[in-house]
Amino acid sequence: MNGRRNFGNLFFTGVTLALLLIAGCEGPSTMNESTANVKHITQGEFADEVTRATGPVVVDFYATWCGLCRELAPMLDAAAGSFSGKIKFFKVNVDESPGLAQNFQIEAMPTVLFFKDGKLAARMVGLATEADLKLKLDLLAGAK
Repeated sequence: MNGRRNFGNLFFTGVTLALLLIAGCEGPSTMNESTANVKHITQGEFADEVTRATGPVVVDFYATWCGLCRELAPMLDAAAGSFSGKIKFFKVNVDESPGLAQNFQIEAMPTVLFFKDGKLAARMVGLATEADLKLKLDLLAGAK
């Protein structure tokens, strides 16, 4: 009898977690789409868009299966709208561009890299608060 009860509890827990994940997640293809403020780029576009860029650039390294990445995406998109014309915003899927992830030593996600004139200026690992993100962006936008 205990085996059936444990199986029932385990099954219920699994179904509940699956429903929560599905309800709270955008589909993988949605995360890979560019938004009005953040452009999805690939490894082939990275040099032209980021390392050869003049001015400030922000790159969000994410994975479609990463829950914290899904939380950061709308926050970063909103922040990017506030810095339109001052900072360029891009996102890179680490599963599609593993060479970039390796080159920049992306070991946890989300990781946001801040570039100034093609050079890495700062790094933010994990899910930051909106205030911390805005502070980093303000510093990047004002940096000479």
